Amino acid sequence: MQINPLEFNERCEFGVNDYKPSPKNGNNVPTFQHKFARWFGWRTQTFNQQYALLGVTKTVTKQIAVRHDPAITPDMMVRIDGVVYRFILFSPDNRSMRETYDLLTLEEVVKP
Repeated sequence: MQINPLEFNERCEFGVNDYKPSPKNGNNVPTFQHKFARWFGWRTQTFNQQYALLGVTKTVTKQIAVRHDPAITPDMMVRIDGVVYRFILFSPDNRSMRETYDLLTLEEVVKP
């Protein structure tokens, strides 16, 4: 798969869920805790990828590519334009090459 780094023209924030008490009732509510930001590019999913995700009932997903970074882990969340996503598929490229990229398939986090 050919990835052009010039397509990395948008910013996303990586972070984790932090639980804070709600001011209304005191229950712990998950809130996004920002850790770091990276440039990314949107990727188009192939029909095979879309059909494979249909088999696991994940139909509304998005895919992005970022430069490989060992700080990105599968338990993280991603915030893009104020919308928080979780990883459905995390495909890091751990080769020892100069330019490697991680592919992230994301699903929007729905608040209860």
